[in-house]
Amino acid sequence: MKAIVIGATGLVGNLILKEILNDTDFSEVRIFVRRSTGITNPKLKEIVSTMKDINTLRSEIQGDVLFNALGTTIKQAGSQEEQQRIDRDLPLNFARIASENGIKIMLNVSSVGANLKGGFYLKTKAEMENGTEKFFPNTAFHFRPGFLVGKRKEFRLFEKIAFVIMKAADPVLTGSSKKYRSMPADKLAKAMVNLSKNPAGKSNVLYYPEIIHCIIND
Repeated sequence: MKAIVIGATGLVGNLILKEILNDTDFSEVRIFVRRSTGITNPKLKEIVSTMKDINTLRSEIQGDVLFNALGTTIKQAGSQEEQQRIDRDLPLNFARIASENGIKIMLNVSSVGANLKGGFYLKTKAEMENGTEKFFPNTAFHFRPGFLVGKRKEFRLFEKIAFVIMKAADPVLTGSSKKYRSMPADKLAKAMVNLSKNPAGKSNVLYYPEIIHCIIND
């Protein structure tokens, strides 16, 4: 298999990349980044670009599966418009070209509360999901984890506080509330790679229980 990863320098995207590089079922992985990661591997092809005009990258968007781990914050993006460009518009443009180039499946990192009637962030994620489905009908898979746990490059005080809260809350989140449990980023990455190799019969929207199921049945 040949994979494409967008958002490969982020928390989940970087872990997806590592999973693929260590997986013998994949012969190649292409990542689209604004600056080189410095990673050297015979399976890895880096395409360095500002990604302002995705159409110029059309010839490079080639493979079997597209992983979308793009995501940012208002603080990082600087404005709601820029956050929408990164979280929604870039994935949609990649999805459009990828489908035109014959790629058959797309896997998205979304959010547990994604909803068109939600607040700005959750609505943006829902719009990303709906948009990519138009290009990958029945083969776009949306992973909706709760609070992501993992080592980020930048320090986020809010997330440190949230981690403490979720660590205490997770055991009592059962039944229909189980989907709100915190999600280790490495488990999410592994589940996404596992599903990409065997998508038949899988739900197109995956919460905590379904994500963990993808790992248990590896």
